[in-house]
Amino acid sequence: MSILDRIQKIIEDETGIAAEVTMDSTFEDLELDSLDLVELTVACEDEFGIELALDTVPKNVGELVEMIAEMIGEEE
Repeated sequence: MSILDRIQKIIEDETGIAAEVTMDSTFEDLELDSLDLVELTVACEDEFGIELALDTVPKNVGELVEMIAEMIGEEE
């Protein structure tokens, strides 16, 4: 399962939003509010065993995938 697939599942599980998630999807496009973003961050940290810096907020799903890929040493 790719990082994008795992993030899509996290978004669906954490927010109930079953929209199609692409690398270009912004969090605004997905209608995620600030609480949803916190839940997404915590869930990603748990799923991937990483700690995301709160001072670096990705603009879209693609940036989040790239950040995680770099941290875990995998290809996107």
